Amino acid sequence: MPLMTNLFFKRKRMVEFLEGKALGKHLLDKYSKNPSGWSFTLFPPAKDDNGFFGAFVGSPDEVWQLKVDSIFKPNPLMLGAKVESNLQKPIDLGVIPYGYRRIDRKVAIELLKTLAKVDDKDSDPIQNRIILDRVLRPLKPVAPVSGESYAEGPFVLTDRMNLGITEEQKHLEDRLSSELRKLMRNRYSSYG
Repeated sequence: MPLMTNLFFKRKRMVEFLEGKALGKHLLDKYSKNPSGWSFTLFPPAKDDNGFFGAFVGSPDEVWQLKVDSIFKPNPLMLGAKVESNLQKPIDLGVIPYGYRRIDRKVAIELLKTLAKVDDKDSDPIQNRIILDRVLRPLKPVAPVSGESYAEGPFVLTDRMNLGITEEQKHLEDRLSSELRKLMRNRYSSYG
């Protein structure tokens, strides 16, 4: 099912849920029209949230609240709804804004080799960040084109307490979790 729409009323307002590919396509289309000023913030699941990660994807125009079944697989199940939020700007952790940055394949390979060399028990995460920052900061986010090489990110992973989630967003988070749980049960018969 490429598009899952679930409507409900909260304070006389309609909320539309988008699922998987339809959600990804919507966000990529919006990003491609204006790739500046985006953020992608992930946060770990609440204790009673079936292990679903939460996320906010924000642009200067809109913010989407997401639930993702896993951040450890390439094509996770996800569900999202557009929200009113003050989270449109990236959380100021000194990171560059989210986006696709065109990067030469040779530079990407050399960067990965450099990071692989320092990715051991003596690795310095601050040094890794400096290396990435030096390469990526000067590159402006662009709309991706098939056949080109890009670095995508950064994805900010933070504690949910740092986000200032409103009561309405908590209610939506519960609703997204419930609908994602139903989606998981429909897709995977062995899912509890």
